[in-house]
Amino acid sequence: MIKYIERDLKFFQFSLTLGFMKKLILLAVLFILIGCSESYLELEDRVMFQAEKSSTQISFLQIKRDAYYILQWSKDDAFQDEINEFKKLDSISPPEKGSILFIGSSSIRFWDSLEKDMKPLKVLNRGFGGAHISHVIHHFKDIVEPYDPKAIVFFCGTNDLTALKSPEETIDDFKKFLNLARKNLKDIKVYVIGIKPSVSRLYLDEQEKNYNRLISALANEDPSLEYIDVWNSMLNNDGTRMSELYIEDGLHMNEKGYEVWTKLVRETLSKDFNL
Repeated sequence: MIKYIERDLKFFQFSLTLGFMKKLILLAVLFILIGCSESYLELEDRVMFQAEKSSTQISFLQIKRDAYYILQWSKDDAFQDEINEFKKLDSISPPEKGSILFIGSSSIRFWDSLEKDMKPLKVLNRGFGGAHISHVIHHFKDIVEPYDPKAIVFFCGTNDLTALKSPEETIDDFKKFLNLARKNLKDIKVYVIGIKPSVSRLYLDEQEKNYNRLISALANEDPSLEYIDVWNSMLNNDGTRMSELYIEDGLHMNEKGYEVWTKLVRETLSKDFNL
């Protein structure tokens, strides 16, 4: 079914030269295929609410396109190709067990200097771009448990908020990950890096701050959970977001951004490890 939906969507997106009636027919086909899904209809409502909240005008068609994109992005197996690549690498050269596992989304994935930045600690990078917390949970048996890490450094959640989950829903998913880690990895300690103030996601400022507050509160009650606050260290003196810490997209960090993270993560890990 999905391959037909994707085919119809791509055809619709690139058929700008078609007449108005033909576009309407294609839109009707797309809506019939996916429009009756309860989850899809809920996403449409969330897209409209977010647009109204940010005073953004959005067309009927764009609402449906955004809802469709988020629906596909949120599927458990959305990053199966990336996970398969990790598994292939592991089969060729199995990682040393007992390392500190860095897991999460693209800010972990693109931390190319991680091994150097965390020396002398042994670390393993298993970030995959665009991940939601639910994706990390879904692939726990493939890219977390097999490594038997002695600690986990976790960064994920910002994509969940971008996909219009609430901070509370995102925290609930983090709790599921935490419970899964505790169940399968005994008394493992988890260090969670708070959401960073990316320039391109200023429109999520309220949601990001709420998520960080909830994570911080959770860590205050759990001695095996450590919150690493990166927010204020990535702001200018006037409270604005520091564009010089990011590449052109305003989302992913450059070398300067990772220098900030390195300092804060090392400071936190040094409480429990020799650095």
